[in-house]
Amino acid sequence: MTPDTIRTHPPKVLTAAQREAYFETGFLAVEGLIPLAWLQRLNALSEQFIDASRPITRSNEAFDIGRSHSPDHPHVRRLRALVDRHPDFWRFAAESVLADIAADLVGPDVKFHSSKLNYKWPGTGEVVHWHQDIPAWPHTNYSPLTLGVYLTDCPAEQGPLTCIPGSQNGPIFVHRDEAGAWTGSVRPADMATVDQSGAVDLVGRAGTVIAINCRTLHASRANATARVRPVALFVYSSADAFAWMPAPTPTRHTGDIVRGAAATVAHLDPTPCPVPPDWSKLGYGSIFVAQKAEM
Repeated sequence: MTPDTIRTHPPKVLTAAQREAYFETGFLAVEGLIPLAWLQRLNALSEQFIDASRPITRSNEAFDIGRSHSPDHPHVRRLRALVDRHPDFWRFAAESVLADIAADLVGPDVKFHSSKLNYKWPGTGEVVHWHQDIPAWPHTNYSPLTLGVYLTDCPAEQGPLTCIPGSQNGPIFVHRDEAGAWTGSVRPADMATVDQSGAVDLVGRAGTVIAINCRTLHASRANATARVRPVALFVYSSADAFAWMPAPTPTRHTGDIVRGAAATVAHLDPTPCPVPPDWSKLGYGSIFVAQKAEM
C-alpha cells in the first residue's frame, strides 16, 4: 500500500499533519498517545525482567546481555521477542492504540512482524551506528515501520534515536563490511555521501511514541545521564508486505493480522534490497552484537 492509497483512509489517532510529516521525513515523535495505565504496566514488566536477568551469565533466547552484566549490576541490552515474554506485551502490541497508530501509517490492514525492548545503560559508552532496518528483514515493499515507546523521559543527553529526514527516499545501503560479514551498520564510506547535518533527535517524555520507516537512516549516541534509557519497539507492516527472508528474531505472532484483513495480493516494490544472512541458519544476536562484531 502506497502513501497515496493510505491517504484515502482517515487517520484514527494521528492528525493528518502528523501523518504527512511521517511520509515526508520518514519518522515521527508524538507525546501523549499512550494511556498512563499501559505505560505503568510496561515499566513494571520491564523491571520484573531486569530482576529476572540477574543470575544470567550469557545471552539466551530472552536476554541479550553486555559483558559487564552481573547480579548486582544488570546490563541487559535487549529483551528479545518481547511479545513472547509476557501476554501483556502482546496485548499492548495488538489491542492498544499502538496498532491504530500503525494503521494510520501503513494502511488499515496491518501485519505484526517483531518486537524487542532495548536498554541503553549509563556509563557503558554504547552507541548504535547509522543503519536502516529493512536490510536485516527485507519485505516485498517498504511499508514496514518500527513504533517505539519511551518508557521513561528521554532527553537529548540520554541517547535518543536520531534520524536523517528524507533518507527513506534514498539508497538502501549494504550493511556488511568489505569482506562481506554482516555488521548491521552502513559503511563509513557510504555514510560520507549522506548529508547528516539535518539529523533530528527523537526526544520526548515517558510515553512518547516514535515511528521510523524501515528505510530511514537512524542511530543513537551514548547515554550521558545516570539513568537507563528503555524503549519498547514493535514492528508492523501493511498486510500486503511479505517477508522474503527469515526474520532475525521471529515470535509466535510474526505474521499475525492485528488490524483489518489479510492481503490476497502482494504489493511488490521494484526497488532492490541487499540480501541479508539467512538468520534461520546463522542465528541472530542483536544489533549490539553485530555492530561490535561479537557474532
